[in-house]
Amino acid sequence: MRWGDAYILILLVLIPVMFFLLTLSGSIRKKYFRKFADNRFYPFYMQEFSIFHWNLRSFLLISALFFLIISAARPQWGKEIQIIKKEGIDIIICVDVSKSMDAQDLQPSRIDRAKDQISLFVDQLRGDRIALIAFAGDSFIQCPLTDDYGAVKLFLSLLDTETVPSYGTDIGGAVEMALSLFGEKEKHKVIIIVSDGEDLAENAIDASKQAAERSAVIYTLGIGSPEGSTIPLRDAQGNVEYAKDDKGNIVLTRLDVANLSQIARIGNGRFYPVTPSQSEIYEILNQIGSIEKKKFDSKEFLHYKEQYKYFVIIALILLFLEMLINNRKKIKLKRVID
Repeated sequence: MRWGDAYILILLVLIPVMFFLLTLSGSIRKKYFRKFADNRFYPFYMQEFSIFHWNLRSFLLISALFFLIISAARPQWGKEIQIIKKEGIDIIICVDVSKSMDAQDLQPSRIDRAKDQISLFVDQLRGDRIALIAFAGDSFIQCPLTDDYGAVKLFLSLLDTETVPSYGTDIGGAVEMALSLFGEKEKHKVIIIVSDGEDLAENAIDASKQAAERSAVIYTLGIGSPEGSTIPLRDAQGNVEYAKDDKGNIVLTRLDVANLSQIARIGNGRFYPVTPSQSEIYEILNQIGSIEKKKFDSKEFLHYKEQYKYFVIIALILLFLEMLINNRKKIKLKRVID
């Protein structure tokens, strides 16, 4: 036998104390009676009181308390093996942190709007593992696969356009890194690319084909506007400037719908532009929910059966019997005839 809450057994010290008080109850009763009347009246006073029934009721109450304490300590015996299987899908979110994500065609900025969308997405997950990859000219694993959503949101909050120091945008490199995180045995893989779609490395299409060959589904979430926006930069003094090309012209960064749509199509997924209603997040969740969920982290535990119910039943029976006992006894009064 083992105990679930063994510390409760310390209350058993009350049992001998109560039995000791029960044995002294007769003497205590007489002591208090002497404060109000002479001892010779005590038998008359107690003639309708059954000492035996009083002691029996007290014994039943103390015994019921004993079994209740035992039950509260959760006695356990009888082993059984419990198999716990956790269902879910592995999801890797690739977040564009290139300088173009500082554009403010979506307020307060593209990168901030992207983080809001991802945070909302994480809040809706149940049982899925998730990872974060930040990418610009290179890719960086911001958070490995985990089902600790609090940790994911913490790492997400640290993302900005300074996370990856290399300039440029390499969507294909982010997809390849995502595939390396999945491993070979996983059947269901989901990649979500959050970007404005400008792929300077121009290798995203080839990476998407590799993902499709490995049964990965790619969804793309477009951040920005097709009309485009300037890219604000701050100099050493904190003054705002705008990114310019080699000829000194101010650069406009636009949402590349065609590129993101093609990446998603090749990856057997869909492209979703970010909208103020954030409905695209729920559409992606519905798409993911339709994928057959795999099982991972299956573990066996040796489980002891809870047996407290037997002690509760005994305690209830004792309490019921105690209620049926009456302390008063019948007295036959003698009739005096003159």
